[in-house]
Amino acid sequence: MRKILTLSVLSALLLLPSLQGGDGGRLSAKRRVHTIGDSTMSDYKPAATPKRGWGMYLQAFFNPDSIEVNNRGKSGASTRTFYETDNLWPSVKRQMLPGDYLIIQFAHNDEKCKGEDVYVQNARLRAEGKDTLTDMRGTEPNTTYKAYLRTYIREARTMGVTPILMSPICRVYFKDGKINDEGRHVLSPEKDYPKAMREVAEEMNVPFLDMTAKSLEMYETRGKDYCTEYYFNCGDKTHTGQLGGMVNAHLAYLLIKNCPDLTELKSWTVLPMKDEYQAYAQRIEQEGKKAAFAAKGTPFSIQLSAISLQNVELTKKGYVAAGGLWPAGEIDEVANRYIEYTITAEKKKGIVIESIILPVKAKGGPGMNIHINYGFGDEFRNVTTIYENTALPKNKPVLVSLNYPILIPAGETLHLRILPWYDSNGRPQGKKFLSLGELKIDGKKLK
Repeated sequence: MRKILTLSVLSALLLLPSLQGGDGGRLSAKRRVHTIGDSTMSDYKPAATPKRGWGMYLQAFFNPDSIEVNNRGKSGASTRTFYETDNLWPSVKRQMLPGDYLIIQFAHNDEKCKGEDVYVQNARLRAEGKDTLTDMRGTEPNTTYKAYLRTYIREARTMGVTPILMSPICRVYFKDGKINDEGRHVLSPEKDYPKAMREVAEEMNVPFLDMTAKSLEMYETRGKDYCTEYYFNCGDKTHTGQLGGMVNAHLAYLLIKNCPDLTELKSWTVLPMKDEYQAYAQRIEQEGKKAAFAAKGTPFSIQLSAISLQNVELTKKGYVAAGGLWPAGEIDEVANRYIEYTITAEKKKGIVIESIILPVKAKGGPGMNIHINYGFGDEFRNVTTIYENTALPKNKPVLVSLNYPILIPAGETLHLRILPWYDSNGRPQGKKFLSLGELKIDGKKLK
C-alpha cells in the first residue's frame, strides 16, 4: 500500500518524469512485480469495505530493497475487460520496465456466461430475436480466454517483462466437505479455466502457479465453517477478508518460492515472522484511514447531477440496467455499467475534495449493490473504489457520507462513477431500481 503523502509532496510527484530512461532502461536496480487480475486480488480501502484482495499483502513476502509489488487487480475485471476498458492494461504497461515480472490471474468474471463467450451468446440471442447482454466480460476458456492470456504474455515479453500465469483462488462452494467443480472454476469437463491456463503456460513456456489447487487444499483442510467465518467473512463465497487475503498471499509466496523457473524472483522472497506478518496487515488498515490535506484554499460546496449513463437507463422509478433487467450471476461491479458525475479543476488551480454526500435508495428488492469509484480524465486513470454497499435495504434511504480527501490537479477532470449491480439469485431480475439523490461535494480550491 502507498504511504499517505502531504499535498505538497503529491503535487511535486505529479511533475516528476517517468522512472524509465529514454532508451527504455532502468534508473534503479529495484524490480517490480506487477499483478493483474480481479477482485480476489485487488486493493481495497479499509474504510470502504471489509474485503481484502491477496495482492494487498504480497509485498510482505518480498525484500522491499529489491522488489516492489505493484498490485493492479481490479474488481469486476475479466481477461477481456481488463485489456479493453478503462485504461487498465495500458496504464500497467506504462509502469512496466525491462526486468520486471507480471503475475496474471483471471477467471472469476470470465465465467459470466457459464463458460461461453459473450459475443457468441449475443449472436445466438439476436438470431432468436431476444435482447442481447450488456455485460461483456464472459469468455470461453478454450478460445477467447486463452487468446487474451496469450496477448498479455506476448506484450509483456515484448517489453522485456517476465510473465507468470497464476490460476484463480477457489470459491468456497462446498458440497459434502469438498469444493465443488464450480468452486474450482470447472464449469464442465470441456470448460475448465485452470486447465486452459495451464495449457497456455505449457504452449508458451511460461511459469504456471497453481493457486487453484493450493487454495483448494487449504480450504478443504480448514472446512466450510472455518473458511466462512474467518476467510470469507464479507457476505459471499468469493471475496476474502483480511485473514483470507493474508493466507492467500502466503500461498502465492510459497508457489513463487518453489517454482524452479523463478530462481531470480525466488531469491528476493522472505518469510515474515507471524508478528511481522500481522503488523504489515495492520499498517495497511491504518494507511487506509482518512488523511487530512494541510492545504490552504477557498472552501466551496457544489451539487452535481449525473451527466453520463453507460448501460443504465433512467426511468420514473429510478435507474435500472439497460434493457430493464439486471443480469443473473453478478457478484461484483461491471466496469461498463455506471452513472457518472464529473468535476474539473481550473487550469491553474487544483481542487481538494474533502467530503461527498449522496442519498441512495434501493426500490423493489433488497439485493441492490453499488460501488463508488473515481478516476481521472477520459481514460479513467488511477481507478479507486471509495465506497461499497452490498445489499442495500429495500425502500430505505441510505445517506452515503464520505470524508475522503481527493486531490484534483489543476486542469484535470475527476470522473465519479456509481456502479450498480443486483444479487439476482441465479436469474435476471426486473422491477428493481436504484434511486439517487443530488450529489453534494465540499472541498477547497487551492491557492
